[in-house]
Parts: sequence; C-alpha cells; structure tokens
Amino acid sequence: MAGIAGEFENAVQSYDRKDYSKAFAAFGKMAAGGDADAQFRLGTLYAKGHGVKQSYPEAVGWFRKAAMQGHAEAQNSLGVRYERGQGVAKDHKEAAAWYRKAALQGLALAQANLADLYVKGLGVAKDDVNAYVWSSLASANGEVAAARKRAPLEARVTGEKRAEVQYRLGAAYATGQGVPQDHQRAVQWFMKAAMQGHAMAQYQVAASYDRGLGIAQDYRQAAVWFEAAAVRGHARAQSAIGYMYDIGQGVAADSLRAIDWYEKAAAQGDVVAQYNLGSMHGTGRGVNQSDLQAHKWFSIAEAHSDRTATAAAESRKLVEARMTPEQVAEGLRLAREWMKANSR
Repeated sequence: MAGIAGEFENAVQSYDRKDYSKAFAAFGKMAAGGDADAQFRLGTLYAKGHGVKQSYPEAVGWFRKAAMQGHAEAQNSLGVRYERGQGVAKDHKEAAAWYRKAALQGLALAQANLADLYVKGLGVAKDDVNAYVWSSLASANGEVAAARKRAPLEARVTGEKRAEVQYRLGAAYATGQGVPQDHQRAVQWFMKAAMQGHAMAQYQVAASYDRGLGIAQDYRQAAVWFEAAAVRGHARAQSAIGYMYDIGQGVAADSLRAIDWYEKAAAQGDVVAQYNLGSMHGTGRGVNQSDLQAHKWFSIAEAHSDRTATAAAESRKLVEARMTPEQVAEGLRLAREWMKANSR
C-alpha cells in the first residue's frame, strides 16, 4: 500500500513539475490497475493534452471509470464534458446527474455547477430555491465565485422561498449531505425557517429540542414547536405532540388532547399515532375502555407499516384474547371501513 501511495505521489510531483510524459506513464499504469485517483488524473491529462495528444473521448472514458467508483472530482469532470459536449453528445440531464453525485459528496465546484444549471433550467427544471441552496453549499465549501453568482437570486428568493432554502440548508447540515454534518448549524438554519412558519422546519426544531441534538434538550420548547407544526398539518408533529400530552412530557398530561392530535395524525397515515390510539382505547386512557376500538386501531397500524406491524400484531392478538369471534369480526370491519374512508 505504501508503495502504491509513493508511486502516486511521485506521479503528482512529475505533473507539478510539468513533466507530463512521465506523469502520463505513471498514472496510466496505476489507472489500468483500477486506481480511481489515477484514472481521474489520466482523464485530466487527456482532456488538457498534457503528455499525450488531447482526446476528449479518451478523457471521458477514464473520467467515467473513476466516477463509477464514486470519485467526486471525476464525477464533476464527467458532468462538464456532458454539459459542453466534449467527447460525448451534449446532454444537460446527464451533466446534472453527475454534478449531483459529486455535489452530495461536498465537492464545491460541482455544487456551483449544479446551481448554474438550476438557474438556467438546463437538464433540470428552472428552480431558484435549488439554485440558491446549492450555491450556498458551494460557498460554505470554499467556492468563492458562488456568492457572486448567487447575488442575482437574492431579489427572487424571498418569503416562502427563503424559508424553504433555510430549511433545506438545515437538512443538509443535519444529514451531512453536501457539507460536513453539523447539528448546531442545522438547528440554526431550521430555526430561521421555523420562525417564518415553515412546518417541516418547526418539526425539526422540535425534534432537536426533544433529543438535545445541536441544542440543549428542552421538552417544553419541543412541545411548543411540535404543536406549532401540528397546527399547520404536519402529521409526525401531530403524533409527537399527541404523545407529549399522552405522557405529560413538556406539557401537562391531557389524554383528551392526546387523542385529538393522534386522530389527526392517524387520518394522515401516521402509524405511530394509529398504534397509540389502539393503546389508549385498550387501556381506557382518556376514553371509555373498548377492546373493539383497540382492535380496530391495532389492525389499521398493522396494515399500514412494516415498521410497526409486529408490535401492532402482538397487541391485536392480546386484545383478541378477550374478545368473542363476533367482536373480532366487527373490529376488522371497522378497520376496513376506516381505511377505505381515509385511503391515501
């Protein structure tokens, strides 16, 4: 391994000294052996005509080999060839696809290139929000020219668009896609969007407070933001605030409010809320105890998600042990009717 690394460094030094023939020979040997870095370098030599006659088709071939191995710079260079029609037929859709692969790995130049395509609507639908997001990530990753190119977008990305940009930047930092993962910066971006009424951002702020992720854990603040998103129809937020009212976390316990939020979330297909409704009916928490209703909700949760199917099935069977065959049949009928009325 050390020998291979040494060979590569020697080849790079040859390139830096502009001894392109020697660099070409060295990179060619390593590229033939499958080294992605060498394949990218060899493609660059062909593209520039350094140490070899310029050949875009050859460059594309080597860029593609490296790109298929996940080499971000090769993916960007392959995108450039498709955008310009060098060595391949011009294809902006393909260019965008390769830029995106590199952009998601945090390559600033690819992010800036992808932003340009969104500005122009080439290979992708024209989209100021996506353009702004990718341009911002490019700036964060050190692409100085991105800020200058982003300036014309400032007047167009306002109001809801600006909140959406802030939310997406928060999501990028939260997941580490396109930038190094940073939960504190994620919360900062989510908060900016949340303050403008962006429901998904409000949910993420709440979840951050709930988990103590990027911000000090605070169940009261989590409840405030979950409810704010819930009021705007966010199903997972409705389920989450329902749970907080259910167990009295961050808010005073209130079974009636818990059921109300669970039912709103359940109607939107949230399986956790559906399961929790089964639990509340089964134990008589906030409602009159009803095995029939518990069976109905557990059956609905079981049908809607692999994630909760096992737990829902086990709970349904426990309830069934207390029911007559006629009651079980009625519970299944109620579940079918509810699912038909609330199909999505």
